[in-house]
Order: sequence, then C-alpha cells, then structure tokens
Amino acid sequence: MGDRDRVLIVGAGPTGLTAALELTRQGRSVTIVERNAVVTPLAKAVGISSHSLDLLHPCGVAERLLAEGIRLQTVFISVEGELIGAIDLSLIPHRYNFLLSLPQSRTEQIMVDRLAELGVQVRRNTEFVGLAQRDDDVEVTLRDARGESAETCAYVFGADGSHSATRQAAGIGFDGYIHERLWSIADVEIPAWSDPEATAHAFLHAGGDVAFIIPIAPRRYRIISNTRDAVARVPGLAGMEKRVLLVDTFHVSVKLATAYREGRVFIGGDAAHVHSPVGGRGMNLGIEDAVCFARCLGADTLDAYNAERHPVGARWIRFSERFLSMAQTQSTALAAARNVALRAITSIPALQRVGLSRVAGVTE
Repeated sequence: MGDRDRVLIVGAGPTGLTAALELTRQGRSVTIVERNAVVTPLAKAVGISSHSLDLLHPCGVAERLLAEGIRLQTVFISVEGELIGAIDLSLIPHRYNFLLSLPQSRTEQIMVDRLAELGVQVRRNTEFVGLAQRDDDVEVTLRDARGESAETCAYVFGADGSHSATRQAAGIGFDGYIHERLWSIADVEIPAWSDPEATAHAFLHAGGDVAFIIPIAPRRYRIISNTRDAVARVPGLAGMEKRVLLVDTFHVSVKLATAYREGRVFIGGDAAHVHSPVGGRGMNLGIEDAVCFARCLGADTLDAYNAERHPVGARWIRFSERFLSMAQTQSTALAAARNVALRAITSIPALQRVGLSRVAGVTE
C-alpha cells in the first residue's frame, strides 16, 4: 500500500485525533492507528482549556465538547481543611472564561465520532513496529491480527504516549526524571458533595500531600492525589455516601524530547513532553502540538514545527514543576510563605489573570 501524500498518525488519543481531524479538514489523506481496542476509560486529563476550544472549532468538535462538559467557574484552595481562598476562572481573558471539565475518554469519543463523519476510521488493534526513512517517503511496519505488514506514507506523526515507539524508532531522545511519590487517581460518584456545582477544590496538607477533586459529570468526580489513596486525602469525604468507580496509580515523569522532528517523523503530546497534572495543560499542549503540525504541513513550513513547539514544552515543564514544588513542599517555612502568597493571589484579580492566562493557553 503506497500513498506519497498520506500522513500516518500513531496513537488515537486527543493529540493524534486532533492531528487527524485537522489534516482531514485540509483534504489530506490520513491513516490513524491505535494499538488499544477501545478508548481508555480512565486517563488523568479532564480539563479542556480556552485555547484548545478555539483550536477545535474549525473541525467541528468544540461545540460538542461544550454541550457535554462542565464549565468550571471556581477553584477552591484549602490548607489542612481550612478554606484560604478561591480562584475565579471567569477572570480568564477569553470568550471561554472557564475551564471545561470532561473526562478524556469522552473527549476522545467525540473526536472519533467526528472523524468518522469525515470518512476516517481509527484502525484499532494495530501496533506500530518500526520505520525506515527515505528521501521522499517513510516505510512503516505495522502489526495487527493478520500479522506484520509494510505501508508507505509521506510523513509520520507520533502521538503514542510517553513510551512512544515512534519516538524511539526515529532515534529521538527523551530526557528527564521520575518523581519518587506514587500518585493515585479515582473516579467517584458522590451524591451529596458539599461544594457548589461547577467548582473544583485543591486540598494542601502538611507533609506535602495534595489532592484535587474536580466534577466531571452530575454527581461524578475525578480525584487526583500525590498519595496512594486519592479518596482518603479529600477532607470530609470519608463519612459520605460514595461509590468508587475506577482507580489507578502512577508515577509522575518529567521529560522532554530532544527534538520534535527527525526527518519525516514528527512527535507531539506525551510522546514529546510529560509532566505533573498540576496546572492541567498536558492534554491541551498535545492538542496545540497537533494543530501546529497540521498548519505547518499545510503551509509547507515543517521546519517551523520544532522551532515553535519545543520551547513551549520546555517552558511549561519548568512552570509546572514550580507549581508542583510549591504545592507539595514539606518545609513548614515554605508552606507558610506559600499560604500567604495564595491568600494574596486569591484576593487580587489582577494577579489571578496572569496565572490563569497561562493555564488557559491564552499566553505562554
């Protein structure tokens, strides 16, 4: 099978699906492969930024996300169970002055459905095995139930996660480290959670423990913590009626690819950069990567892709690590200074706008 104009996309998460949608919208031939049989039911990402919604409008996805997601208006911050302030998301300087909360699984399904309407089906149970680059094309080896086969394409876009086989096959380095703390994540039904609707809550504890609870559907919440038991680190939840639906644990990796391109192979999303979930930009950076790649390919300015996106990934990793260090400090003195700073930030709208602009992707 040969197609000198075709782009092969490896990975059907939000990054790969966005790339497929944008390239298809441009009229380019696209194949998207995914080794998993179904959409992953539990993934860390839930927040869709203002900028991502803008980027997903042209392909017809943003309206569907908006119709289904929860428009978060407030983020409460508590320290040792005491509410010390609230972030007002309506201060985001954008027409979408909120954070849209929707489980990544639903975001992916909405994208898959839209892609199918455009005539492109995700080839599931299909694993990327390797590639060989030539001057004018790339030969890719794939494996499915029938065995291995070789296909030819013009370019490869690797969106296959932090353990990216595409990145490794292209010989691109992935430098960084892994935090020692074991994190946990849970989806929980809570019929009578005490916070107002459309409100997330961050809990900071002595000793560096943190937990975040975010509404993702009516009476359903995503809880993330830098401890083994996310549910246990949300004050007041122990005595409430609840039903734990899904749980998982993970270590936070902080890594950045040495480049986002090698010849005719490009990478984006977690294949290119990974960091803590603090700040909520991971999935959104991947969406931005995908749109940038499609734009550069359409404009025949592919050299601009790495030049534009690699510095963004590097900057956000530094920003996210500062956020994380502040949130989980074990120093009593530093925690006290942090709490004073948080009280100031949550009481001064101008200070909130600066940070919110970065989190929402309005500014870098």
